[in-house]
Amino acid sequence: MEKWKKQLGRIPRNARDRIEAAILLILARDFSSLDRLKLKGYDNIFRVRVGDFRIVYHDDGEEITLKAIPRRDERTYKAL
Repeated sequence: MEKWKKQLGRIPRNARDRIEAAILLILARDFSSLDRLKLKGYDNIFRVRVGDFRIVYHDDGEEITLKAIPRRDERTYKAL
């Protein structure tokens, strides 16, 4: 099982619904309503903020690959 799927299963239902909606927008490349930011020091790695959670994904222009959905803290981006 992919890391992000396991993390999504552990998130409370109300936050999970918002995250799933954001994932659908990311996969559709509709970033207009999302808080999207390219991560410094990484090539083609982005994050989308959804409350206390971050959706981290790789976008090479052709394919989007979800990486992780961690809760925001001081270690959020160190494991990438």
